[in-house]
Amino acid sequence: MFPIRPVARFALLAVAVVLLAFGASPAAAEVSGGLRVGFSSSPDQFLAGGQLNLDPISEHVYIVPSAEAGFGDDAFTISANGDVQYRFDVQDSKVRPYAGGGVSLYYVNLDNDFGGGSDTNVGVSILSGIFFGKDSGHPMFAEVKAGLTDEVPDWKFIFGVNF
Repeated sequence: MFPIRPVARFALLAVAVVLLAFGASPAAAEVSGGLRVGFSSSPDQFLAGGQLNLDPISEHVYIVPSAEAGFGDDAFTISANGDVQYRFDVQDSKVRPYAGGGVSLYYVNLDNDFGGGSDTNVGVSILSGIFFGKDSGHPMFAEVKAGLTDEVPDWKFIFGVNF
């Protein structure tokens, strides 16, 4: 079992508070929160976190804030992501592909033979994915994210569900 560091406890608590605050808002009919899991490369990690699915800011454009904690590859990471998605309409389909990009605040704490240490950076990514299952009451998504800068993982594969 992984020991939970104070920074991780704070990050998980902050994500939970944000999800509860936005999810309980009666004025926001389309706002939902959910969980996400996946894998990243460089560092090679298992990821777990949460996201908000906010009302669209225009007909097809959504802002999707999220946070993830990463475990593995002799490192612990936390990323706070601000992504923008353009969701395409596909005629007679319940699947909505999307593309977009985002900015991430990325904290990494190394625990290796070279002395370890920690650092916080800002990075940029592009993404694409599919959004599906909206009619079931628990919309889901599968996403691929590619880091454009050295400060974020090279890629992430993420699956998530909203409640």
